[in-house]
Amino acid sequence: MPAANDNSPLYLPEQAIAQRILGPKPTVKWDSLSAVWEREGLPRIDPLTGCRYWPAVREFLDRRHGIRQSALPSAADGIEVWQ
Repeated sequence: MPAANDNSPLYLPEQAIAQRILGPKPTVKWDSLSAVWEREGLPRIDPLTGCRYWPAVREFLDRRHGIRQSALPSAADGIEVWQ
């Protein structure tokens, strides 16, 4: 993953997202794939930019493939007992 200060754009158009994910000659159509993945949590196109926020797309894909935790605990699991 590139450094946070690598000056890459954070919002990418659909064509750029498709190319990063599927490569230059995809065997599946991004429009169809993104519609299915949006139901699973793929970030939607931002209405102000007309693009997707790439770091959130990357996070979605990492979670989908088990690379990152998908959720944090919503409550403490109990009182710690120290011996």
